[in-house]
Amino acid sequence: MTEQKIEELEPVTPFMMRRPETLPSFDGVIPLQSSSEPARYRVVSCLSRTFNAEQVHELVMHVCRVTCVAVEILRRRQPSRILAKFAEPECIERLEYMRSLLSDYMEELAVLHKRHIYPPVEFVWLNGVLTSECKLDISLGMRVGAQTHVGGLVFERKRGRWVCMMVDIG
Repeated sequence: MTEQKIEELEPVTPFMMRRPETLPSFDGVIPLQSSSEPARYRVVSCLSRTFNAEQVHELVMHVCRVTCVAVEILRRRQPSRILAKFAEPECIERLEYMRSLLSDYMEELAVLHKRHIYPPVEFVWLNGVLTSECKLDISLGMRVGAQTHVGGLVFERKRGRWVCMMVDIG
């Protein structure tokens, strides 16, 4: 009876014996911060070896630039069309809608402070996952003045460039 049970078992394949592969991760620092503490980033790739450290660093800097522009759009300091090359139209429409929802709040703040102060965006941390050769999911923390915000962005590579598909800053 024991022999019969052993025969019923499926053989172990080489795939099943293979050790789990460690996914490549890229760590670095976001330069040119006005803060005394450097912001660190970590991007993990679900792919074995498609990207190198230099490419990931350039991609992180692109994410930071798009995030800063998105914040400036929400503050009404830049027109939303400035993101046309770097974001999908639906993403820009949602950003404009968010700006319209925040406009009453921003006007109240301006009345309270009686002046417009626009502190710079300071990144605290940034984590990303390259889920494919053409998709990057980002979560980040940033300070804008005394307020700390958390954000999420999704980028896809389309027509040879990384395009923002979604921005969520809260």
